This record gives sequence, structure tokens and C-alpha cells, in this order.
Amino acid sequence: MKKFIVVIASLLIAVSAHAQFGIVAGVTSARNNVNDAVKDVANVTQYHVGVTYKVSLGSLFAIQPSIIYNVKGASLKNLMNGGQPIGSFEYKNGYIEIPVQLQVGFDLGLARLYGIAEPFIGYAISNSYQANVAGFSFDWNKDVKDKLEYGVGVGVGVELIKHVQVSARYFWNLGSAKNANLSETMQAVTNRGASGIIASVALLF
Repeated sequence: MKKFIVVIASLLIAVSAHAQFGIVAGVTSARNNVNDAVKDVANVTQYHVGVTYKVSLGSLFAIQPSIIYNVKGASLKNLMNGGQPIGSFEYKNGYIEIPVQLQVGFDLGLARLYGIAEPFIGYAISNSYQANVAGFSFDWNKDVKDKLEYGVGVGVGVELIKHVQVSARYFWNLGSAKNANLSETMQAVTNRGASGIIASVALLF
């Protein structure tokens, strides 16, 4: 029993020696195209923020789980009816998410370049709709029908001087983001907000 405890303690010490705690934040876009996401960055209201923990597994590999609050959604700025603009609509879901980054990269000294595979799971804790249609404004919160979400992201990142990470990923929500109480048009908006592009900056200590 004592040998087992010593082995476990040694493993924990070895892991902690190659681990870094950090904070992470960034923007979450409902755009699936990089050019569209860049053009729309001035209008992005979705974001994410949280904490992260990187464990290096040698010089090539690392695993980095995080706990973040991630706001996902989409908006239609110009709803049309018969060729005439009639208003706008915005939809947001706030999730507590646990993404786990699997990183494979190359250490170049002052910088480390790496590819990312990132499965994630999340639980919706907030939901809001804002609409301005035909002169009438609506702003309400509504319970989320399908609170559980899960999916995967892939992307690339760069780590500078072992303390600053900048990354970008495509993410796909493989769960159901649908709400049966929405109209077909509004459902198209919520589906579009389920997947997109996420860009993050992390500070490691």
C-alpha cells in the first residue's frame, strides 16, 4: 500500500511539474467562413471566458482542459418581407462548457506551433431573444428546451514564450440546438448559431 501511495504521489509531482494554470477569453462567431467572421467582427457580441489547465506530455503533445462560460448565437440584422426590410432578430444561449484540447505541435524555442482537436460538452444556463419587427420590439428570456450540448472543434494555435496562447478553431455542435417553439425562420437562425468559429487568447502561469 505504501509503495502504491509513493507511486501515485510521484506521478502527481511529475505532472504538476509540467502543468500550467491559466485564464482564457475570446470571441465566438456564428460564421462558418473565416472571411465572413473577420468582416463581422465589429458586430460580434458573443464571447467566452474561463480558466484552463495545460499539461505537457513531452515536447510534442499536451492536453488542456478548460471550464468556460461560452455565449453562442446568431442574428439577422435585416429581416425581409416582400423585398422590404421589416426588422431584426438576435438569439443567444449561454453555456457552461468543458472543452478538452488535445494539442500536437513543434517547439521552436520562443514559440510553439500546434494543431488542435477539441471535444467539448456543455450545459445551457441562459437563453435570450431580442427582436424588432414591424415597429414592435420584443426582449425576453426563455427556458432552453435542450440544455445539454456536445461537439468537437479543430484548429491551430501558437504559444509564445510558454505563457501566451493564441488559437482559432472551427466548432461543430453535434447535439440538438433546436427549440420546437420557434418558427422555421427563427429556427434557421438558432441552428446557424450552433456551429461556427471561436478565437481565444490564454495566459498561462
